[in-house]
Amino acid sequence: MTQLILNPIPLRLFKDHKWSEDNEWDSSHATAIAVSSDGRCMVTASSRSLVRLWDMREGILLKRLEGHDTWTCVKALAVSRDGRLMASSDEEGTLIAWDLNIGEPLTQPISAHTSGIPSLAFSPDATLLATSSGDGTTKLWCTKTWELSGNPITYPKTNVRCVRFSPSGALLAIATQHNIQIYNVGTRERVASFKGHAAFNGSYNNSLAWMPDGTQLFSAGGDTDPTIREWDTSTWKQVGEPWKGHFKSIQAISLNSTGTLLASASDDNGVRLWRVSDRRTIVAFKHPSAVRCVTFSADDRRILSGDQENAIFEWPVPEDALPDDRPKTVPNDDSKDDQKEEMMHQAQAAAYSDFKVLAIKPDVRNACIAWDFTTAEIALIEDVKADANNHASYANRALVMARKADWDRALHDAIKSIRIQPSFAGHISKGIALCGKSQVRAARTAFDLASAFTNGDLKTTHFLFLIKTIALFNAGEHEEAMLRVEELAASPNVDTLACRVVEAYLRVQLGKIAIPYERHNEAVDHFTAAVNASAFFYKSAIHSTYEEFVMLFGWDLESLWLNANQQQCHALFRVGRIGAAVESYQSTMDKSDEATKARLSAWFTALQ
Repeated sequence: MTQLILNPIPLRLFKDHKWSEDNEWDSSHATAIAVSSDGRCMVTASSRSLVRLWDMREGILLKRLEGHDTWTCVKALAVSRDGRLMASSDEEGTLIAWDLNIGEPLTQPISAHTSGIPSLAFSPDATLLATSSGDGTTKLWCTKTWELSGNPITYPKTNVRCVRFSPSGALLAIATQHNIQIYNVGTRERVASFKGHAAFNGSYNNSLAWMPDGTQLFSAGGDTDPTIREWDTSTWKQVGEPWKGHFKSIQAISLNSTGTLLASASDDNGVRLWRVSDRRTIVAFKHPSAVRCVTFSADDRRILSGDQENAIFEWPVPEDALPDDRPKTVPNDDSKDDQKEEMMHQAQAAAYSDFKVLAIKPDVRNACIAWDFTTAEIALIEDVKADANNHASYANRALVMARKADWDRALHDAIKSIRIQPSFAGHISKGIALCGKSQVRAARTAFDLASAFTNGDLKTTHFLFLIKTIALFNAGEHEEAMLRVEELAASPNVDTLACRVVEAYLRVQLGKIAIPYERHNEAVDHFTAAVNASAFFYKSAIHSTYEEFVMLFGWDLESLWLNANQQQCHALFRVGRIGAAVESYQSTMDKSDEATKARLSAWFTALQ
């Protein structure tokens, strides 16, 4: 079983700090990356007119390729498959062809379009270059003469995002603001048109990538649908569910040469490596700013990505990211991995069994767990009467008020606690109260201040991270919360069982949120993710181990595993996947005790 890897350390950083002529600091951002087929060089483009040629072996800048007008944003790059040619285009509609071997222009700047050219693509045989523009045309250029080849492909003026030839060269896919269009290169006739991501909240279609055998086309969506979608090229219908992980616009995607891995770059500062076979993220890398472009190295062993600070990072592709490439003599025994993971979680549960992140009196703690807020509040009122300067009493009462959703009183007590004496509990209670009032920015600050009181203890720091995540989720920051859990789970020396518990609970909530809006397939995805996350703790006493979540947020952890499985089964029924629903039910029955089996049997009979 491959676990998500979070590796914040790149292999190399490529950054040209000085601009060319006036030696000013370069404040531009990276806009495009391309690598030569032999892996010797890389070409990058920036928003300040420059194209840069890099030596990949030494990691040094070989040459600045100047030709675009000063201060003009170079929007796109393309390198021919044979490695001889390179093309660059800019926001003014200018195209320049280059000899990649010597880094010299083959043409004067060509006024190719009346609007910017955000995407370029060479045909597989390098005889044609496609340029797509917002002026309502995609043009094909002969790479021997650099003259137009045939008539342009025309369409209504729109925001064009990407153009890509099919592996055979027979088709050309164009991604626009409103749709994805497929054209026959020979006849210039449109053979298909579908909304793509635009069908989902009006999202842009930002990027495209063809499977090497041409059977599928992948697309990436904008802010309102930051997913990757897969399209069957025989029907142009979507295949499977969207790939979810990014929470802001996906600017670029790239497939490796075998079509087994896909890399994505997003405005959420992330680069993700996905395994195509199961649509799962297996590596997540972080940039300091929004990521604009991404590609694989020629040997598929590295990922190159560029960000808004004009930094190009080189990341390693893990060896185990290619499970299908394992030698046949090496068994892929996931059952052993599962057993090891279960043993690890049992050890973590034992290590955290007596761990309490907040110092709260047992009577108040037990009352909160039992939802007896009146008893808890009375006890704390007495504590305040006994010592009006006891900051802990105010912080704890703030937490009780938060459980009652009395956010004003919760915030009042939290602020009073901090004024008496800043503390870990005081800032946490303030952060939770502010999230309850939807003051997310101020809440983040409160949680950040709480981190100053962890004394460097990893357990406390990790629990604070999860408490902040849950509070943000409750404030509606769902995508960010799920990403935070995912990233923490991939960090070293962390309680992964706690992360799984939080992920499972939040996924169940997301599934429930999707149901009233009739997003039933989405609900299936969330409940299935909850079932997967809870697979290793259905035998564990997580209710007592992670009592802080129960006390602070009222979570029912005792029935979490069963609830996730029942919700998944019910959701599968809703979408008509009866066989899968029965399989889900049977799997739950197999893992349940006799009393639970009896309740499940009655529930399942009523469900049908």
